[in-house]
Amino acid sequence: MSPLQKPPVANDLKHRVIICLNKLSDRDTVSVATTELESIAKNLSTPDSFSHFLNCIHNTDSSSKSPVRKQCVSLLTLLSRSHGNSLSPHLSKMISTITRRLRDPDSAVRSACVEATFAMSSQITDPPFSTLSKPLIDLLTIDQDLNAQIGAALCLAAAIEAAPEPEVEQLRKVLPRLGKLVKGEGFKAKAALLSVIRSIVGVGGASSKGILDWLVPCLVEFLCSEDWAARKAAAEALGKVASIEKKLAKEHKATCLTSLETRRFDKVWGAVSILSIFISLGLAWLLRKCVQIISFFFFFFFFNRKGLQFEGKKLN
Repeated sequence: MSPLQKPPVANDLKHRVIICLNKLSDRDTVSVATTELESIAKNLSTPDSFSHFLNCIHNTDSSSKSPVRKQCVSLLTLLSRSHGNSLSPHLSKMISTITRRLRDPDSAVRSACVEATFAMSSQITDPPFSTLSKPLIDLLTIDQDLNAQIGAALCLAAAIEAAPEPEVEQLRKVLPRLGKLVKGEGFKAKAALLSVIRSIVGVGGASSKGILDWLVPCLVEFLCSEDWAARKAAAEALGKVASIEKKLAKEHKATCLTSLETRRFDKVWGAVSILSIFISLGLAWLLRKCVQIISFFFFFFFFNRKGLQFEGKKLN
């Protein structure tokens, strides 16, 4: 056999996958094709078979129908869960497939990218975390497309939260870069990037006074943003700072409370976020006082209503 010729097994695998991908475009055969592709993915067993299969789904372009694009990404999730670290040599190829799809106009495809990134981060753990995170961070800082920015940010947040060892020190170093990016006028997906910052804080990436001294004011500033999603994401990130960095966060308690007071009627990010921040900042006494007041009014109206009902019965 010539070195340039592919072995029959490889050609057979490629042929089966391409036929199934074509069937995904037809509503009548999409279910059968999905089942067969999943069966093929689960039964791959050699490095060559992984490589040929991944090449097939990677080469799917934007001209393919939405079910094809989505299923190709969803197969990455199935592969990660089925084969784990056996896919380590192919992780770069897999994340490349993800980044190609982040511009997709179909939100279902982008959501599948987030799910696949979570699965890869949690199941393929032999390569360093930067193998997965660096392409997403680079995409965030370079790409001007809104869908790509949102997708890259949500994928990065998912990867951080799923990773057993997310290289905290490297994330701590990249945090100022992300903080500068989220405040830049040219960056559009601010809420999504704030969720990345929240995830980094959650794994201990903001455990220093120097970081919190610029991060907390940055998050507080976003509480007054005109973008409701950014306000909500900033409140959630502040809550994470307060719960993870309790000792360091106390220095910023007054600033946070002043800002929260001005936003107390903001229905978008809600009372739950406020209460979680209060509790985490060591303001349990304030929560207890609120509960006491609420309880007082509850019992007052409850017994007052009972009294009125009793008087009504006597009159009758």
